[in-house]
Amino acid sequence: MKEETIPREMFRLFYLAAEQNCLPIMITDRNGCIEYVNPAQEKSSGYTASELIGTKPRVFQSDQSQLPMYPEIWQTLMAGELWEGELLNLRKDGEPYTESLAISPLLAETGQLSHFFVIQQDLSACRNTARRLESLSTFDPLTGLPNRAYLLASLAESIRDAAVLNHELTVVHLDLDRFKSLNDSLGYAVADQVLVGIADRLRGVVRRDDALARLTGDEFVLLLRNTVPDSHLEDTLKRIQATIAEPLMVVSGDEVSLTVSIGVAVYPRDGYDSDTLLRAANLAMVAAKKNGGDNVYYYVPEMQEGMASRFDLASHLRRVVERGELVLYYQPQVSLISGEIVGAEALIRWQHPEKGMIMPGQFIPFAEETGLILPISDWVVRAACQQMHDWRIAGLPPLKIAVNLSARHFYLATLPDTVASVLAETGIEGSSLELELTESAMMHDVVGAVRIMDRLKGLGVRLSLDDFGTGFSSLAYLSRFSIDLIKIDQSFISDVTINPVNASIVTATIAMAHKLGKNIIAEGVETEAQMAFLRRHDCDEMQGYLFSKPLPAEDFATLLRERKRLVFEEKEGVEVTRTLLLVDDDIPVLSALKRLFYREGYRVLTATSAREALELLALNRVQVIISDQRMPGMTGIELLFRVKDLYPDTVRIVLSGYAEIETVTDAINRGAAWKYFTKPWDEDKMRDEVCRAFRLAGASITLPS
Repeated sequence: MKEETIPREMFRLFYLAAEQNCLPIMITDRNGCIEYVNPAQEKSSGYTASELIGTKPRVFQSDQSQLPMYPEIWQTLMAGELWEGELLNLRKDGEPYTESLAISPLLAETGQLSHFFVIQQDLSACRNTARRLESLSTFDPLTGLPNRAYLLASLAESIRDAAVLNHELTVVHLDLDRFKSLNDSLGYAVADQVLVGIADRLRGVVRRDDALARLTGDEFVLLLRNTVPDSHLEDTLKRIQATIAEPLMVVSGDEVSLTVSIGVAVYPRDGYDSDTLLRAANLAMVAAKKNGGDNVYYYVPEMQEGMASRFDLASHLRRVVERGELVLYYQPQVSLISGEIVGAEALIRWQHPEKGMIMPGQFIPFAEETGLILPISDWVVRAACQQMHDWRIAGLPPLKIAVNLSARHFYLATLPDTVASVLAETGIEGSSLELELTESAMMHDVVGAVRIMDRLKGLGVRLSLDDFGTGFSSLAYLSRFSIDLIKIDQSFISDVTINPVNASIVTATIAMAHKLGKNIIAEGVETEAQMAFLRRHDCDEMQGYLFSKPLPAEDFATLLRERKRLVFEEKEGVEVTRTLLLVDDDIPVLSALKRLFYREGYRVLTATSAREALELLALNRVQVIISDQRMPGMTGIELLFRVKDLYPDTVRIVLSGYAEIETVTDAINRGAAWKYFTKPWDEDKMRDEVCRAFRLAGASITLPS
């Protein structure tokens, strides 16, 4: 197309596309002199357009640049071919960064090479996020110990070594006694400090060849390799009991004393694989706790309570499909943008003729162990698609249904053919069916997983990664898997508004998923505050009891007919309204502060505890917070440290007594508090400082009309 035939509006459109593109763009002449850079290039490199135009791209080269590559790059381009690859470059401030480049030769009307078009993408930020999430997925962020996923991998490797060397291997399951009472009485912050202290003490007990992991909550697992003679094991267990029993001083000034229940299982006597050994050690620990705690119990077969009933349950499972005893419940999945129902997760139930409704956790493990999960999973896929068909015939709006797949079912060679057959029989398009896979299922055989996923994607089926962050996977594989949706496990959501570590994991996961072009859904959303936090950080969808529990098909259909949706109560002017949060467990003090600042025209929120304050922060955009220092459960300083991590733009002020000046000064020096006031306070001075705080926060200083 000749230049004079191209409409001027089209040239303007191309210019706008380059100027407003989020990726750095650069155009050079045939000799490599830069003639154009877009704003994204300026932002990425730190150079202004005037500094770059007329220079050559070598301005970005670092001492570590791959110089031998440049002749090859130039040769490719001069041949009129596209060059793609990665280079290590430098920003203007000297910071190295890796970027992906695509360089296209541009030809003039004469057919001669005239320019080069370069489009770049900064890979450093995405890789840093991936490395951070990689660490978070294998190590407990609170104690720094390996987590359950890491433990399982380490235990499996140790079992293989023990089998070759004919050694024993001991699994020790530790559970702190009455830890929940400590949590309730002293608060989460102190409880977390206790867990960190216990973890540090346990590190001092284990040998270099042993392994220690935090399983969950107040439970730890110790893996002792080559535990012969028995006297060494006995000595180790006694040291564990003694070191945990030593009083622990916490930041509140309290002295905490704990005991521990210990369960022991030994390879190969008590099991030949990781799951069996961990289950045996857990049963022994439960027996120790049932007998008063502060005990050590070794696993014995008699601890397998209810094994007879388990086998009875398993035998009934064999005919559960043909008897028509299975039923699906549906939990709505809701858009956090529109508030509308966009899908449902199909959840299986067993309507037992004698025992009544049995939840999946009570029979799915047996189905997995016996292989009966295969006909059950086939039934679930077929029943879910048939239900979608029936709803559409009834005139209900279309939506996607998610079905959980077990690892056994996923790797079944006939799975794609079965899915194709079900879709054809029910007349449902593949995009309406979503298959949920776990990290462990995919990582079992990466090559096989990719092959099966490609076949399923060929049918148009959507794929989601379930319980993200709880498995043992490599993030390097995530981009290889044809995943459409990542599900954040509810264990991260339950305390996302009060736990800075889990909040960081959630926000980083959302950012990474979007960078990879995948949607994100949060499971187990139960409060308005959790939903508000997720919306603020651009989570796409949610499911949980806040909107609805899992429902029978008829009740779910009623939701669709009534077009039930989430209604987001957008607070007009919240972005510019001066919102102040006051936190104090002393009601008269809280009332006095509220009267003082209400007269100033602020929007004033109040809380009588740190937990209530964190809920309000999740629900509202707060520019300034003033917290009393002495509060039960969590001190003001501890609260402000969490606010600093969760809401760094909120200006933080603490109220304290003269006797706490050292603690407050330390908080100011560490950035948790901006200012502090003593009780009783000077009203004029406090008004002035709070006004300054709002200016610092960038809130509008115009009083609302």
